[in-house]
Amino acid sequence: GSSTARFQPLSPSVRFPQPPVGAAARMPAKDTDRKERHSGDPKSSVNAPPKKAGGGGRYTLGKVGDSSGGTFLDGGDPNFDPDEKRIDPDDGTAYKFDELAKFYKGKFTKQAVAEYWEYECKAVPKKRAQTVKATREEGLKGPTVAESVKPKYVVKGAAQKPPGKKLTDEDLDTDGPLAKEVAAVIPYFPYKKLDKFYDIQGLLKHPKLLNAVCAVMAKRYRKMGVTKIAAFDARGFLFTPVSIKLDVPFIMMRKDGKMPNTVSSDPYTKEYEGVDSICCQKDAFTEGDKVVLLDDLIATGGTLCAGIELVKSFKAQVVECGCLIEIKALKGKERCLKAGANAVWGFISDDLMTTAGMMSDDYVDDGKP
Repeated sequence: GSSTARFQPLSPSVRFPQPPVGAAARMPAKDTDRKERHSGDPKSSVNAPPKKAGGGGRYTLGKVGDSSGGTFLDGGDPNFDPDEKRIDPDDGTAYKFDELAKFYKGKFTKQAVAEYWEYECKAVPKKRAQTVKATREEGLKGPTVAESVKPKYVVKGAAQKPPGKKLTDEDLDTDGPLAKEVAAVIPYFPYKKLDKFYDIQGLLKHPKLLNAVCAVMAKRYRKMGVTKIAAFDARGFLFTPVSIKLDVPFIMMRKDGKMPNTVSSDPYTKEYEGVDSICCQKDAFTEGDKVVLLDDLIATGGTLCAGIELVKSFKAQVVECGCLIEIKALKGKERCLKAGANAVWGFISDDLMTTAGMMSDDYVDDGKP
């Protein structure tokens, strides 16, 4: 019971834990989860194990099985092209989306794969599109893209977004099923002294059909190696989504006096009445460009021919004149081919344009040239 007995030194085998010092005081003694999620690969995310170890990429959320769910690309959207290839920056190889999705299934969230494809994977350069080969085809297992986008759960009472129109091979054809569906919603009116003036506003009331038409054009021109899309003031500008889908510049062909720094075409006679000319900016095209000229309609071909001459003045090439509607009797196609276009394509023949517009009793043709 003496004070000396109470303060005898402890045996050398007994040790008290030492208080943490400096940065160590702020860190947990052991962080196995953090260690597990870190990578020694400088090219990989700090939250990802190396790709060869079963992870990798910027958007991984950890180990296989750590997380799942999210959204995916809409395979029913006409914007989605299952044949398109993009380069995975992780290994510099080009893959289709379903190949990439199958490889990363279980390692990434579905939303992460979609974002990785959209924002990180780059389009295959045109000159390499035919030579780049996928190397992961063998051994890949998993659901198709269509199966992946199918929701597992539906909230009761929630409004469901109607699916986009899925294109068939027949929909790509002139006067095919899609062309007939589009023709049915475009009415005609007696206007600008014409018996039938086709009102493109009818198509604009049906955004899914407009998107499908642009998807048809994009699919057609992706195979041609087009470098620029040019369209005419003003209804041709409705097809700007085609350039977005192809990731190529869109060039405005406008009436004179509507924009700065321009070069103008020779005057031409319009299909209504009067004379006009068009212009584009002086840096619109470069030598060797492969250009598609788009408009809503080809009649006499005067506007398109003026555009062809402008493109040729830059030593560029018009690979095709594309139009939503072609009035065959006016021989505009032949005139454009003679002017130097490689080809002329119309999606809908005027034979299908049979929807008369609803006119009130006081309807007046107030069109101006």
